[in-house]
Amino acid sequence: MSSSLRFVVCTYNLWQDERWPERQEPLRQFITLHRPDILCAQEFCSQSQCLLDQALPTHQRVDDSFEGWKGESNIYWNESLFNLLEYGAEDIGILEQWRRLFWVRLQPKITGGPPLLVATAHYTWPGNRQERSDRVNVRVAQALNTIKMLRRLATQSSPLLFMGDLNDHYSPLKILQEGGLTDCFTALGRIPQITRPAYPTYVHTPQVVDWVLHWGPLQPMTCDVVDFFVGDIAPSDHKPLLVTYQRA
Repeated sequence: MSSSLRFVVCTYNLWQDERWPERQEPLRQFITLHRPDILCAQEFCSQSQCLLDQALPTHQRVDDSFEGWKGESNIYWNESLFNLLEYGAEDIGILEQWRRLFWVRLQPKITGGPPLLVATAHYTWPGNRQERSDRVNVRVAQALNTIKMLRRLATQSSPLLFMGDLNDHYSPLKILQEGGLTDCFTALGRIPQITRPAYPTYVHTPQVVDWVLHWGPLQPMTCDVVDFFVGDIAPSDHKPLLVTYQRA
């Protein structure tokens, strides 16, 4: 991958099928207007799959029988920029049944160079019954396992992106940073922005839970948490995080 390649990535928790009839048009318009080259979706479902397949005709996603790719997360990539080499779904100890660390290895088409590893995960919600009972932050172990798995899949000199809903803003993020990853806000000297909730569509305590991180020869150029609405309806209860990257 050469320095001439620039691409936009997006991580987005799509809120399953909650309030789907009123959210589908805002989501369609967001995707159509912003059209990220790589999209990592969490809380993916059949309705959002159908919409994204239509709204991203130049993109491909993983098509696999494993339930997690259909009902938890998936990754879309722009076929004019990348070819798929391989993909996988790895158990990193997330408590929810079908959640994994989902990844694809993409080969840049035009510029060549080393493949880009893209991975996403949706860590366990703090309100999970087991966590409330045990009073142990399970996302700490999930972050440690993420680093172990990423090191199996790529060297730290290889371009790698990890993004998703960490359901946390502190301990897991510190572990990922200590493991060699840099979040886009830190890389650009910016203060992390609130990613949940999307007012007024959903009301909740403000949180920074959605992150895009990288290691290897990648440099973020911009990063934005996007407030997007059609009328007063946002596409999800989370806000999308968009980051533009180039080879460092």
